[in-house]
Amino acid sequence: MSEPRTGRRFWRAEAWFFLGIWLALMVFGRSRFFHDPGTFWHTVMGRNMLSSGRLIESDPFSYTFGGTPWVPYEWLAECAMAVVHGISGLDGLLLATATVLAGLYAWTAHRLIRGGLHWLPTALIVSMTIAVSGTHFLVRPHILSIVFLGITYAALCDFESGRIGIGRLFWLIPLYVIWTNWHGAVLGGLATLSLAGLGWCLVGALQGDSPIRNRGQAFLLAMLAVGCGLTVLVNPYGLRLPATWFAIMGSPVLPRIIVEHAPPDPREMGFWTLVILGLGYTAALLSALPRRPRVTWLIPLVWFVLALSRIRHASLFAIVSVLAFADMLPYTRLATWLARPGRDLFRRPDPDPGPAGRREWAPMLAPALVVLAAIGLQAADVRVPVLGRGWARLDPAHWPIELLPELRRCEREYSQGSRIFNDYALGGFLIYFTPDLKVFIDDRCEVYGDAWLQRFTDSESKDPRLLDEWLEEYRIDHAFVLVGSGFDRHMARQPGWSLVGRSQVANLYRRDLPRRLPQPRTSTASLVPSS
Repeated sequence: MSEPRTGRRFWRAEAWFFLGIWLALMVFGRSRFFHDPGTFWHTVMGRNMLSSGRLIESDPFSYTFGGTPWVPYEWLAECAMAVVHGISGLDGLLLATATVLAGLYAWTAHRLIRGGLHWLPTALIVSMTIAVSGTHFLVRPHILSIVFLGITYAALCDFESGRIGIGRLFWLIPLYVIWTNWHGAVLGGLATLSLAGLGWCLVGALQGDSPIRNRGQAFLLAMLAVGCGLTVLVNPYGLRLPATWFAIMGSPVLPRIIVEHAPPDPREMGFWTLVILGLGYTAALLSALPRRPRVTWLIPLVWFVLALSRIRHASLFAIVSVLAFADMLPYTRLATWLARPGRDLFRRPDPDPGPAGRREWAPMLAPALVVLAAIGLQAADVRVPVLGRGWARLDPAHWPIELLPELRRCEREYSQGSRIFNDYALGGFLIYFTPDLKVFIDDRCEVYGDAWLQRFTDSESKDPRLLDEWLEEYRIDHAFVLVGSGFDRHMARQPGWSLVGRSQVANLYRRDLPRRLPQPRTSTASLVPSS
């Protein structure tokens, strides 16, 4: 096989995919990637752990549940976010997120092209995958779970197809150690691995074509499953960490108050892009019949059902479905149709591509140089659009940044911090920008519990008068509420309170005659309401 020319080796389609996706994410994610309040408190949490040199064991942010035991189950991701933020602030977090996502989808494009698909339909398929996943592109730990699941699923496909041996799968164990301490979606990776293993054993028992061909391989597969399963215990919190995952996933309240935990809404475009991708994948799978499908080809169907039950699974379904499509495409009738003369959109993969060596790594050079340039410019505080400092910004239509001067004035009223009543979605914003203000609530749902969360949401939608009880019980002088919410309408009619700050997103109210606390409280454990 002849070696491609140097320029072509460095500027293959994968390099263009990375640069195009990365640039688009840096531009369109400039504000959009910061729409999640978790971005703020995750970063502060990591900063607190790094500065103190110890893990956090209790709630440090609220006065309603402050001091109560709590497991920051994404502690490793939070520390990583704090390190990046410490170097170049929000710009660094934007750069890291865009780079990880661009690398993931460029690698996905590489697997499609390696499977024989032309770059043009590859671009269409990757675009559809990104469209399904785009609502989850936020600066938060979940991003790396999409990557880890993609790595897991691709490894399973490669093993079943015979491209790698079972020994290579054992690299999943250290990966899962990181994943366990990064994000609870490691449960999805373990479920995917388990489904594949059980499927291979079942096919083998039925005398089918299974990659597990003898008892030795079956034993190694069992050891792999046990090893990956035990990684959930390799964390500083022990059993409390996975228990927190199950508590969150089993909560009946979360789907009612957090959109991504609810089923997708047929009235939203995201639902239909998900359905189109699911139907497209199913059609491709059916076109591979009557050939017996591989076990790994069927796993995306499970993820499709999960995505229809909970929005946050859509991005996980998208990555496994496109990787499965790349693996099964050469065996489908679609490939035959695409390969017809005049179309030439598919060619059979070379059964002996030769050693990868530099050819596989060469397309990464140009993207790496661009990313390194951006890191250098940000670290040097050079103000350059897209690449340098000052590019990331918070959207004033999503965050009440105009009210920061007034909020910081409120923060300074007590030397050890003051209390503020706030809407659920505003807690992370306050934790990041006014760290000496103790919040009423934020989106760490596991801290507050189902009963208390339900009480809060019911008070906003059904009986905002409960707010009066809270304002008196906790002796609160400021209320920071979303514009047009039930709390906002109630405070606007409340005697003895004045509107002191207005923005597109939130309003700030102040008691006319402040009822100052006799002294700042250093522990608020006694304030936890009964639920």
